[in-house]
Amino acid sequence: MNSVNRRVDPEVIVSAVLGVSSALSIVFMSQLVAPPKVLFGRSLTAISPSLFPYLVLGGLVVLNILFLYRCNIRPEGIWSEPVYNEHSRIRGLMLFAIMLFYSLAMVPLGFLISSVLTLAMISVLVGNRSLWQIALIALVPPVLLYLGATRLLAVALPELSSIEFFYAYILGESDGIGGAVQ
Repeated sequence: MNSVNRRVDPEVIVSAVLGVSSALSIVFMSQLVAPPKVLFGRSLTAISPSLFPYLVLGGLVVLNILFLYRCNIRPEGIWSEPVYNEHSRIRGLMLFAIMLFYSLAMVPLGFLISSVLTLAMISVLVGNRSLWQIALIALVPPVLLYLGATRLLAVALPELSSIEFFYAYILGESDGIGGAVQ
């Protein structure tokens, strides 16, 4: 019998756990996402509150399946040599601290400011030293995501009133909350 010595990388374990967790979250979505409030027989939201979680979790399941498939066709593992050292552990802890900051800063600072700060910190963490690149990475995606989520998808994101009023002024709306004149 020709047996291939397969090693199980930590990435494979994490991917498998995330894939199973995502699939279970999709199955039990009705217990995870509250139904929208109904006012006078109409939903107050333009889209179902579970749509975005379904899309993200479905994408995560697909990516995990592709990752595990790729690992399966490479019996030697993902990496040709171990890349784990003290420096990578410290960077992993720093990434965890940045994500913790992001989750805690979302309400007091709003989506845009906390996202800009988080993306700038991650950009520096991965080794980017060009100020122009850091600024582009930190500013463009949060602004596009905020405008896409709030204007196209009608999803309410936590944001400071001054930023909402600024966007309303730039986009030519009469008030900062959807453009309705009262």
